[in-house]
Amino acid sequence: METIIEPTIRAFWRTLESPVVTRWLGEPTFDFYARLVSRRLTARRVIARVESIRTETASVKSFLLRPNGHFKGFCAGQHVNVTVEIDGVRHTRSYSPSNAPDGRHRVVLTVKRHPAGLVSQWLHEHLEVGALVELGQAFGDFTASSEPQKLLLVAGGSGITPIASLLRDACRPSRTPDVVVLVYARTYADLIFARELGALTDEYPGVRVHFALTGEAPAGGNLSGRFSGTHLDFVAPDARERQTFVCGPRTLVDGVRALWAERGLSAPLKTETFSPFVTVPDGANLAPTVRVTAARSVRSFAANKAVPLLVQAEGAGLAPAHGCRQGICYSCTCRKRSGIVQNLSTGAISSEPDEDVRLCITVPLSDVTLDL
Repeated sequence: METIIEPTIRAFWRTLESPVVTRWLGEPTFDFYARLVSRRLTARRVIARVESIRTETASVKSFLLRPNGHFKGFCAGQHVNVTVEIDGVRHTRSYSPSNAPDGRHRVVLTVKRHPAGLVSQWLHEHLEVGALVELGQAFGDFTASSEPQKLLLVAGGSGITPIASLLRDACRPSRTPDVVVLVYARTYADLIFARELGALTDEYPGVRVHFALTGEAPAGGNLSGRFSGTHLDFVAPDARERQTFVCGPRTLVDGVRALWAERGLSAPLKTETFSPFVTVPDGANLAPTVRVTAARSVRSFAANKAVPLLVQAEGAGLAPAHGCRQGICYSCTCRKRSGIVQNLSTGAISSEPDEDVRLCITVPLSDVTLDL
């Protein structure tokens, strides 16, 4: 019944969308009454139904989501924000779809369960088929050119999710892919999509997939150990000719960047890491040495120079907006009114007033005033 009623109600809503009606009726009011007809019917928000759930490994599940008509789709390699309510509190996290984009705008989110991950734990334990979650529109530039000639895709752990999307998109029927894939995991049991990736090599002669195990002896031609120049030369001696994408832990991303710089490789290189910027540098002074003022909240707290502003603000009882906690989704962007800060991703230090900073990857180097 919902499939019949939703388009009708949505069309009726579009006819009512005028400044006058929006002011007097408003989006929240419409959403409140519309959900009595259909839980996925909203004025603008993207609500997705869980259509199926598949277990990938002991700690990884894939959730097939069907968004409502407000979802604009995504490009392979992008992210979407997922918002769920846990104990009455809304929490948002960023995940990369692992499927290739299709005309039906289906979204497959492959989520690794982290022991300290509030949202990932909740998704694994409580999200069921038929349940609803709220999605944001897709974002991010970890994407390939429209018709890449040759690709090298390197993934570590759950970093395989955007890499799998890029690979599956390259393997569309209209294309003849030339793709080398190098996937790192601790053990073979930890490999995500191992069978699917292997099947693609049978279907597409131009796809070559290599697995590297860091925690057990390799078998069946798999590589051993962490990323190195030896690994690169073995899987892709023509790396300088390939558009390269790397997603995984910071150690993997930093290793690839270092090798590219060492060899002077000029081939396009895009990297993305899912490691939060909360590692305290060796020898860092954790004693509070600066003061952060939250201007809108009329509060201030003592802070140190080694931990991101987001973590310290939360520790002080504030609740800044945030999503990925990795500097990707920009959800925690906040206006800095004054002070000196450092971007942990780029290392850049800035003292400019009235600039936007991402709290999750920014540390204070002096007293700072934020528009919080």
